[in-house]
Amino acid sequence: MYQIPGLGTPYRRSPKPDHPALKPITEQRRGLDVVSHETFKLDLVNKTKDLEQQLADKHDKITESANLDKGVGSALGRLPDNVLSKIFEYHLMDSDHLSRRSDPSPIRLARVCRRWRDIAVGMAKLWCKLSFYVDDDHREWKRSAFYYNSWLRRSQDSPLSLQLRPGYAEGGTAELRRLVQPYMSRVSSLEIVFWDDVEPEHLLTDLPAALKELTVCFGDCFDASATAQSLSQLPSTVRSLKILDRTFGQACLLSLSPVWDHLTHVEIAIRPRNVLHFLVLCPNLSSCELTLGQPAFMSPRVQCMRFTHANLQSLSIICPGYFKPNPLPVLFNAVTLPKLRTLEIRYAFLSSPHQELQAFLRRSKCPLEVLIFDAVVTPPPDQQGDFIAIIPSLKIECRLDTIPKN
Repeated sequence: MYQIPGLGTPYRRSPKPDHPALKPITEQRRGLDVVSHETFKLDLVNKTKDLEQQLADKHDKITESANLDKGVGSALGRLPDNVLSKIFEYHLMDSDHLSRRSDPSPIRLARVCRRWRDIAVGMAKLWCKLSFYVDDDHREWKRSAFYYNSWLRRSQDSPLSLQLRPGYAEGGTAELRRLVQPYMSRVSSLEIVFWDDVEPEHLLTDLPAALKELTVCFGDCFDASATAQSLSQLPSTVRSLKILDRTFGQACLLSLSPVWDHLTHVEIAIRPRNVLHFLVLCPNLSSCELTLGQPAFMSPRVQCMRFTHANLQSLSIICPGYFKPNPLPVLFNAVTLPKLRTLEIRYAFLSSPHQELQAFLRRSKCPLEVLIFDAVVTPPPDQQGDFIAIIPSLKIECRLDTIPKN
């Protein structure tokens, strides 16, 4: 026993490691160390076996995939060029506007092998759809311009379908105009997406005489009258016109009077009180999508109007929000469509215009094939039966709660 100086408290000095009293404890610790080491080795062996099995499984899968790809590649390699061409066309059939980052795209086909590249590059049809975007970065725009030119040169003399997006870059509209100018004479389908700092008339003037389809997308920030004036200069070859994200009033509709007469398809946003006037302006219309804009009020004079359109075969009416009053009953009471084959109604009301729609079908005596209700509340089975009683061969489709939100 020893005493700590100043405290007077005795304490026992710890025995040395080789003290006889510690031998049993030391042997036990050594035994535990041996067991732990053996357990670690066993776990390591088990993990190694698991890893070996995983690697073996991956190897088998890769080998199987490689053999499958080899077999497919061998089969494709035996196909004649004209069959591969048809496959390429089918692969890109549903693509609207392509870019170098699109999937699928002819660029990806051309990267598979030399033979595929030779076939893809030689197929002008694969290079007829392209989306242009003016990047804010000047260097990136120069690279993109080189890429766009290379793409369009491969289209040879085929008709083109282009999408133009000027973006926010300063002078982007002028840059885009200069780039596409050499190819504009071949453009048959054109879509222009305007941003809020772009003047639409810069891209809507001097459109190609071969143009058949035009889509313009711009918001309420643009001057509607100026835009309508630019659109009034469209060539007479245009058959399809889509004006998106902008409600056109009666004055704008009148500004396009020279254009409406030769259109067969239109998608436009207008107010309910202008629908009949619009149909009068478009005598050759065969298909139409009308997005109704606020306000929904229609004067008594408008509610008393009646009109028969002799050529309209497909009609889609969209009420994208809650309207008060509901304009659909007035519209179905006013119009007669003797050639209508497809009718789609999208609305957010709690009931469909049942009585008015029945009267419309009886009055029109049309060969209606498909009636689509895309709504929060669709007609119950008994009301659907009333429509089928008028046209026994009618097919009714009900799609629930797909109304776009304002």
